[in-house]
Amino acid sequence: MAVAGPPPPPPPPAAAIPSFAVACRLVWQRYSCLVVAPHRRHVALAPRYLGRKRTGIRAQLDAELLRYSESLQGVPVAYDNIKVVGELGDIYDDQGFIHLNIEADFVIFSPKKGKKLVGVINKVAPSHIGCLIHGCFNASIPKPEQMSVVQWQDLGLKIGDELKFQVLHLDSDAAGVFFIRGGLTKSRLKPKKSETVTDSTNGDETQKLDHQGNSLNDSGGDYVTEEPHDETKNTGKENAEEQSVSAVNGLCDGKNKKKKKNA
Repeated sequence: MAVAGPPPPPPPPAAAIPSFAVACRLVWQRYSCLVVAPHRRHVALAPRYLGRKRTGIRAQLDAELLRYSESLQGVPVAYDNIKVVGELGDIYDDQGFIHLNIEADFVIFSPKKGKKLVGVINKVAPSHIGCLIHGCFNASIPKPEQMSVVQWQDLGLKIGDELKFQVLHLDSDAAGVFFIRGGLTKSRLKPKKSETVTDSTNGDETQKLDHQGNSLNDSGGDYVTEEPHDETKNTGKENAEEQSVSAVNGLCDGKNKKKKKNA
């Protein structure tokens, strides 16, 4: 007799998931690491959704929000404009599921190592700082090993403050829950003068550590080494691509387009 496996983890609370319109507005914020783009994917609907396939499609997509997706290369935050590809679904072998191909517009959270994010501090501990990004994603910024607890406290970081940090490590568990580890920029630290360099691009200073080298995956929770190369150029290119996608596909409302022109 086959033993049923453990039930799948419940989806994140609905209150934490923004609507598609709200997520589109977040795309235009600096350091958002959000992109909006159409995507085609396969779904398998249970027989109970016969005659109400859109309800079944939405139920399946809702369960996948805020969980890392290999096909999307990021974490879906919101979706809209669902279209079923083809008039009929398929049944494989003797399975009862109806297989369909769909297209939808997705807002995807896709941070990369070395990029910057802005979060709201929701925890200040002796060993780390916790941040909430876009009201959905948790990030942890460990205390640098070289910094004393007193120096850490003297930074004056408080719950509710916005904090800009650099992404050092990304991971997800078996359920797709996303984990972010970051490092503070030099503008939020008080390191030794001999160990600092100034970034002429945006005025932020970051600390350079010899032992850290070029690795961003060091588990010590140290200072950020240096700004990513050509970050300003990359940010502009990404924003241009996002704006182009939005303009061509009409994914976001007119306010977003107006905001793009004023940017």
